[in-house]
Amino acid sequence: MNESDGWRYVHASVAGVAHLVDGSGCQDACAAHLLPGSKSNPVLVLAAADGAGSAALSGVGAELACQTLLAECAAWLTVAPIDADWTPTVAETLFQQVRNALERLATDTEQPIREFACTLLGAVVAADRALFLQIGDGAIVVGTPDEGYRPVFWPQGGEYANETYFVTDNAAAAHLECTLLTEPILEVALLTDGLQRLALHYRTRQAHQPFFRPLFQHLREYPESGCPTALVAALERLLASPAINQRTHDDKTLILATRLTAAKPAEDATDAGIAPLPPTSDSSGEGEPPIGPTRTPYPTDGGDENEKTLPEFEPRDESGDEAV
Repeated sequence: MNESDGWRYVHASVAGVAHLVDGSGCQDACAAHLLPGSKSNPVLVLAAADGAGSAALSGVGAELACQTLLAECAAWLTVAPIDADWTPTVAETLFQQVRNALERLATDTEQPIREFACTLLGAVVAADRALFLQIGDGAIVVGTPDEGYRPVFWPQGGEYANETYFVTDNAAAAHLECTLLTEPILEVALLTDGLQRLALHYRTRQAHQPFFRPLFQHLREYPESGCPTALVAALERLLASPAINQRTHDDKTLILATRLTAAKPAEDATDAGIAPLPPTSDSSGEGEPPIGPTRTPYPTDGGDENEKTLPEFEPRDESGDEAV
């Protein structure tokens, strides 16, 4: 097994406390698949979407967005050789296909398209390059154990809390971010905004390293490649745990993928599990601004980069995102 075909990945979407209370269910969705590539090097495609809390059918829209992105990537890769030029234009085309699918669903069900509103995160990762796209909040994080983890984009937000952009917006294409990285991507994570407070360091606009390191370490140590069912169940338990729920009331989606193998396997590799997060003071991204109607969502003022503590989670209404 060479480096490019040794992908190990796990993904889960779990309903947040607020949606469990009101019975609305999980409005997040995610999907992942290994697609054939040239020279036996598969291409990993990942997608995550967060349905708008104010849209009645946003969970349906999020699921369709993820599945459409995977299907369109598969169709593209059947006609585009892996050594051909990948460009952001490809990401724009993929996004438009997702948008078209949502428009068709809205027409077929005689519903306004805004009722299917959702964000979208996408990653198409080959052996030596990766294409990323994003509209809305959430984050895509890439990295290696030696160099640490970094966000590809910063979550998109509006003037007020819980505002963002959606695939279904009239001006959605204008807010689409996409980029091509021509380097080997060894590890990648996608997460929706329910985990932003834990996974991102707001003052420096960086990934919060203590959040990602133990999760990827356990993923590397697992002996089975592909998407092990036992790890999916373990990730679901983690995302539904009190350690997470006391810090966020929103739905949570997390995708983790690595093609690295731990130098020393776990002592009991058959005991599937995802490492618990560090204590509260060490497991939240630092410096998120206070909640209030006059705040800006992602300030860039300075702060002590070495400080790794945050106040305890402040309860707030995180039933879902609102459109800008």
